[in-house]
Amino acid sequence: MIAGALEASWIYVNVNINEYHLFPDPVFKIHFRMSRGVFKILVQTVGNHLRSKGRLRRVRTPLQDILLMVVWIMATPDSFRSVALRFGRRPSTLWDFYSYVVEALREVAKDYIKWPSEEERRDIKESFRRATGFPGAIGCIDCTHIYITAPVQDAAQYVNRHDTYSMNVQAVVDNQLLVRHLHVGEVGSMNDKRVFRRSPLCHDILKVEEERLLNADEHLLGDGGYTLTDFMMIPFPNDARLTEEQASFNKKLSQCRVRVENAFARGKGKWRRLKFLHARNPAILVDHITASFMLHNFTILNGEKFWEDDELARPIRNNQVLGNQVFDDNEDNGDDLNEEQEADQERLDAAAFNGVEYHT
Repeated sequence: MIAGALEASWIYVNVNINEYHLFPDPVFKIHFRMSRGVFKILVQTVGNHLRSKGRLRRVRTPLQDILLMVVWIMATPDSFRSVALRFGRRPSTLWDFYSYVVEALREVAKDYIKWPSEEERRDIKESFRRATGFPGAIGCIDCTHIYITAPVQDAAQYVNRHDTYSMNVQAVVDNQLLVRHLHVGEVGSMNDKRVFRRSPLCHDILKVEEERLLNADEHLLGDGGYTLTDFMMIPFPNDARLTEEQASFNKKLSQCRVRVENAFARGKGKWRRLKFLHARNPAILVDHITASFMLHNFTILNGEKFWEDDELARPIRNNQVLGNQVFDDNEDNGDDLNEEQEADQERLDAAAFNGVEYHT
């Protein structure tokens, strides 16, 4: 009733969208989280994908304007009503644009969220080793909760330990804060260890194939919420007296693992609707979350520099992005892995794309 009344009484405001496209680069980047040059590449990327799928719409609104609106939605917590007013569109039209674009971004995510090749893993290992002294690390793994409104179905399963609704999202992040693997769609009540055990990543690592995800001397770095295995390094528990060697191990592991926390902070600080998603449909939630991390990688891969303040929930110093600089050594910062039966196959049917996995 309310939505219908809003549409019936909606008054258009004349807006010249071209003025947004003509913003100077620093101003454009503040509002749309990327430079004008990178935005043009994004328009070409999405346009080529939609054209290849036969889904490029012939509408009066150019794709570059549609993407401008959707990027604004993803970069801010603004309501659809306020964004529609800002761009001179009806809220229902804006929602149609939004669902159209985030689906396309989710589909192209497989081209930007990829498991590192063997050559890339060598570079990642060397970067971690040179910066922290920790050998064999090819990525840092962790989960983050994306807070949501109560879903229409199975809402109780999404209630996390903080008594709020969320999706638990797992990511593997490399030395450059690139997301190398993404697993989206698990309910907020599920702990990190079980999310990993259920993810195809866990089972793919255990497979003995010609092209393995990890070599014998390679491993992921997790926190105490994960199980220690040949491919997963975790810190020694702090509930006992640690030897000097154990304390040093924990410190170096933590210095590496801060990258995944930095990536989550950057993602939520830059694409701020990730802090709370007003959507009840799990498919839309999955599309939006995957699209946001796709844009996270897209901007990095296209040369966007890190911002020191406004973009982030907390600043990322240069030495926290592993490259040629040495990390500051003074900075502080029991289930098994047996495969289990899916509880709800229809809702949690995995669709895997190289480094991207999501459930609907």
